[in-house]
Parts: sequence; C-alpha cells; structure tokens
Amino acid sequence: MRERWALACAVFSGLAVFLGFAGREIYPLAFVSLAPLLVALRGRTGWRATRLGWVTGTVAVAGGFSWIVGMLKTFSGFPTALCVLFASLLWVAQGFQYGVLAWLVSKADARNLPRLLAVPLLAAGVELLFPLLFPWYLANSLHNAPVLYQTADLGGVLLITAAMVLGHTALAEAWARTGSWAHRLRPLALPLAFWALAIPYGHWRLGQVDSDAARARPLRVGVVQQNLGLMQKRNDPVEALDRHLAASRALEAQGVEWIVWSESAVAFRIPEHVTNIRDYIPPWDLHTPVLFGALSVRDGTAERPNLYNTAFMTDADGNMRGSYDKVFLLAFGEYIPLGETFPQIYRASPHSGHFTRGSTIRTLPVPGGTVAPLICYEDILPRFVRDFQNRVSPDLLAVILNDAWFGDTAEPWIHNALSKFRAVEHRRDLVRAANSGVSSVIDAGGRVLAQSRTFTRENVVATVHLRQGRTVYGYTGDWVGWAGVLLGLYSVVRRRPAPAAA
Repeated sequence: MRERWALACAVFSGLAVFLGFAGREIYPLAFVSLAPLLVALRGRTGWRATRLGWVTGTVAVAGGFSWIVGMLKTFSGFPTALCVLFASLLWVAQGFQYGVLAWLVSKADARNLPRLLAVPLLAAGVELLFPLLFPWYLANSLHNAPVLYQTADLGGVLLITAAMVLGHTALAEAWARTGSWAHRLRPLALPLAFWALAIPYGHWRLGQVDSDAARARPLRVGVVQQNLGLMQKRNDPVEALDRHLAASRALEAQGVEWIVWSESAVAFRIPEHVTNIRDYIPPWDLHTPVLFGALSVRDGTAERPNLYNTAFMTDADGNMRGSYDKVFLLAFGEYIPLGETFPQIYRASPHSGHFTRGSTIRTLPVPGGTVAPLICYEDILPRFVRDFQNRVSPDLLAVILNDAWFGDTAEPWIHNALSKFRAVEHRRDLVRAANSGVSSVIDAGGRVLAQSRTFTRENVVATVHLRQGRTVYGYTGDWVGWAGVLLGLYSVVRRRPAPAAA
C-alpha cells in the first residue's frame, strides 16, 4: 500500500475511534475502528509503523478530548492561544499510545506471531501501562450496550478492549486474504465465537443482577444537583448551602434514606475538631444521612496547613460518621507536578488547586451497609477501584464530582460512561453526584436507573441495593493486560542468530 493511502487509513481509524466513543455515540464504528490501521501496518516496521499509529492516536485524542482547551483555560487562567498549544502537545503525547501499539504490532509481525492472538493482547497491554492524564479505554465505546460488556467481571475493561480489537484484526486479516470467500472470511470465526458466548453470558449475568437485588437490602437514595457556577460556591457559600438544604428537604419529603451531594458542595472548610455538622453549620436541619464534599484543613504548618479534598458522612442526627480524603489528585487541577519543588509554578497558574494527597482508603457507613466514597475521577481508574474494593469490601460505590470545569461539552457524558464499567467489574451499584451533571444511579449491570441532564438544577431519586461478594476480576485483576505486556516483551527481545553451519 502506498504511503498516502496508508496515512489515509490511519486518519480514518483515528476518526472512527473518537466518533465511535462515548460522547459521540456512533458506537458501531467501534467495531471496525482500528481495522484500517492494521491493514496499513502490513509490511511496515520501525518508524514507518510507529508514525501511522501515532497519527491514528493523535486524531482520536484530539477529536475525543477537544474540551481540554476549555479546561486548561478555566484551571490555569492562561490565554486561549497558550491553552491550545498546551492541549495540542497533550493530544500528540497521549496519541503516542497508538504509536506504541503499532510499533509492537510490527515487532510481532516480524516474529510471525499470529495477529489474531497478538494484536488484541498487545492492545490490552498498551492500555494497561501507557500513562494518560484522563484514562480511557476503547471498550468504553460500548457503554450504552450493557449486555456486551458483562464479561468485564471476568477480566475488567481490558478484556472488552481485547475482544473489540480481535474483531478489528479479523476484519483486517479478511481484507488482506485472497481466494474464495470462505477462505477470506475464516478469520471472523474467532471474534464471532467470542460474542456468541459473551452475549448469552451478558443476558445471564444481568438476570443474576436482578435476582440478587431481590434478596439484597434496598436503599432509597436521593442525589442533589444544584448546578452552581465555578466561583459561585466560593463567592456566596451561604446561598450554595441553602440551595442544597432546600433540595434535600424535598428529598426527605419523598422518603429517601440517604442523600448525596457533589464534590465541594459545602464551600466552608471543615476543621478536624467538628463532631456534629449542626454545631458548625446551624441551619443544617436534615434528619437523613448525607454524603457531601468539602475542603478540610489539618496538619501542615501554621503558615500553610494541609488542604484536602474530602468526602464527609453525617448520620440522621448530624453526627460526623467519617471522612475520606481524595487519594488520586487531578494534575494541573488539584496540584501541579513539580509545584512543591518550584513554587513559582503555582503563582503562574493562580486557578490551579494546591491540595494534599489522601493516604487512607476507607469506607463510610450508609443505612444497612457501607459505601466506597470515591471523589472526582477516581471512578475511572479501574486498578484503584479494584484495590479499594479488595481492601475494604464496600456494599456500594459512590462518587462525588464537579465536572462544571469542562463546560457544556462531551466530557460529563464521557465521565459517566467510563464509570459504568466499575459497577460491572465489581457487581456493585454506583451512585454519582455531580454539581452540574451528569448525576446518575447505575446498577451492578451497568444499567442507568436514573440520570440527570447537564447544567440543570434537579434531584435524582432511585433505589440501589447493598451487595456483597467478589468477582473473578476482583481476584485476578487485569490478567489480559499483563498477558499483553509479556507478549510485547517477547516481541521486542532480540533473537539470537542461528549458529553457522559447520
């Protein structure tokens, strides 16, 4: 294939990846997206292969994450042109993920490894290890078709990615073959066999989710979404509090047993000594347990005490029943890399946070059980959530967040889509409370029970179930990804030359 056609294939693959991804929702494209790139990689090695993959990745990331420009402007306060430059650098850097994949595929081809085995595993291995500011997975394209990704409880989101890439590889192999139609279509047998097993498994597991719910403890939950402006909470914290309290009183009148507010919904800093929220915030007259986000201050020095992004839980009497400090901070939003070493960086980016990382994973009590109180983008980190689940075995997952920073873009919907896979991986219902949306309640099968719109004031009410047990993925972790890593290492290790004949 000529270079210009190979480049066109790479661009098409990039477009298909982001158009088929969450936020664009043309998800049938996700079943063919990498096939053109794999066709173009045949016979190409080294830089020629890497370049094509890099083009695919850059186009995919730039299209799917165009909202990063607005985020950088909001967080940093830099001029738009500088934010576009920084975003472009990020797109190019993050797009290199597919450059690495293309290079590894070329190495596997040189080893004459069967593509139907090698490419899906290599794709999973790259997704496992390649560092991303906003982690995402090709499998997330299927978020609106829960029956297709129930096998995530066996191998996590990476198993679904590998299955999708298996289909891409089969299409590329069929395209490259010559001869009879039966011969050309033979590679499609393997992905068809996978889905022929995965779809019935999905229906069976969804049925189990429903039957387990009939035996589990139900919990009526109300989520408060008040759509406060980025600076509105800081400039008028009393108004923000009053709005959350009023919305919660309405939920109490509906008989909810537990209420969830968003990240930093309370704009007052909560000192360590507070034992009852009513003593610190007298207007608090709620008689229902509340999970809410606020900033907490403790430790550090008198000149600069440590600031934490914290989730608090109150009981029906307002007693503080526990708290959790966010462990994974968002780079450039909640801290700046190297900012402690070079403090002038914080002065140049006045809107960036300066938080201290939490150090303890813990559950918080809800009526009848416990919840994992994730904060912000912790819910899109599969290995972190698996570690959380395995350490403390919560009965329920919850995440409090504020995606208003990203504006009226696809990002809130992408975030909501990515989190669905955590529910399936661990068979736990998931409650999401977002300041400006998307707030949602998702069951252990990844199905949305209730959902808000974006940039609206509304409450979301649904019944979740407190579940127990551990999935295969909980025990084994990302075995598909690690198999891909081992295969990648085998592909790149230099082979010893055969000894010369005597």
